[in-house]
Amino acid sequence: MRILVAALGSPGHAFPLVPLSVALHDAGHDVTVATGPDVEPTIATTGLATLAVGRPMFEVFREVMVAHGLTGRPTSTQGTREVAGEVFGAAMPRLFAPALRDHLGEHPADLVIAETGAPGAALAAAATGTPCVLHSFGRRPMPMAPFAVRVREPLARVAAEVGIDVRVGDPLGHAYLDVCPPSLQEPETADVLAGLTELPLRPTGWNPPTPGFTARRRPGTRWVLLTLGTAFGDAGVLRAAVEGLAAPDLDVLVATGSVDAGELADLDRDGVQVEPFVPQADLLRSDDPPAVVVHHGGSGTTLSCSGAGMPQLFLPQGADQFFNAAAVVRTGAGRQLVGPDATPPAVGKAVRELLDDGPERAAARALAAEVAAIPSPADVAARVTEWARPTRPTRPTQPEM
Repeated sequence: MRILVAALGSPGHAFPLVPLSVALHDAGHDVTVATGPDVEPTIATTGLATLAVGRPMFEVFREVMVAHGLTGRPTSTQGTREVAGEVFGAAMPRLFAPALRDHLGEHPADLVIAETGAPGAALAAAATGTPCVLHSFGRRPMPMAPFAVRVREPLARVAAEVGIDVRVGDPLGHAYLDVCPPSLQEPETADVLAGLTELPLRPTGWNPPTPGFTARRRPGTRWVLLTLGTAFGDAGVLRAAVEGLAAPDLDVLVATGSVDAGELADLDRDGVQVEPFVPQADLLRSDDPPAVVVHHGGSGTTLSCSGAGMPQLFLPQGADQFFNAAAVVRTGAGRQLVGPDATPPAVGKAVRELLDDGPERAAARALAAEVAAIPSPADVAARVTEWARPTRPTRPTQPEM
């Protein structure tokens, strides 16, 4: 089969689609991954064929924020929803939909796998009559979440621009690859999948090669991974966390992500290692994994840690991170500190308690067992001919975000 996989150009959106893409390629299918130009070279390190689409997401976000009179990240929930709704519902789909429609016209595919944050790809599939399956990157969205509602109208306008008549609010595609284990889902989100065939897919972390990275460990010490991801980093929060974690019997590996590592270079010392990026997925699967992960609550990191059986301490900063944190805390597999509560003493105390072989660690093991029972990317790829096409004709409709 010829398969086009499409995702927005950010690690949090694109990386979760890599394991299935590789599994489909290894099964003998012709796979091309279309993503933003800032991420496309990274995905190409897998050996998969790639296609750069649109523009870097940070540029698009900046332009939309400027248009809204903002000089920095929105400080209100209302502002955040307005900016995100325009970026994900109009600006990015307007870049993806026509470009991928034209690509599919020149290079017909048997299947499009569209990341749920990239509905422009699903619109392109509908415009060319190509079967489309949606691929999640995290939990299912709440049916009436303000962000989801704000995306619908602008997305319908983009659909009209590429010549598609859609009903606002209906899914565009016939199936949904769900990478989130049931215990982390909200029960009321099951209706989001109405009309779609649900395909459970084990969340599997992926990271690109990290040349030159070598973890520093002091003999006989456990270690903690600290990161705030690639979208909502905050040097002050990372600095406070390091202050609370640094101790003679505990090593700390800091992945600064979107924060310039130079801002925290003074923290790098015996027992604290500061790096821009680390091979996170490889570290979680290694023979010497972190004892606890302290992080922002991004979907990819949350699901990867859940699958690895790691107790998690959440320091959520924005977007869906607060909801991901709450979901894991509800299972008993972690804790969270929000805003001003994330003081150095509080971070240190929480991690010390998570290091113990207590209820959180037992809950983390149970969550990992749940993830392990979900079909792997290789298992799902082996059955692609079963789910690549709808079982009955469907009217092209709009993706639910």
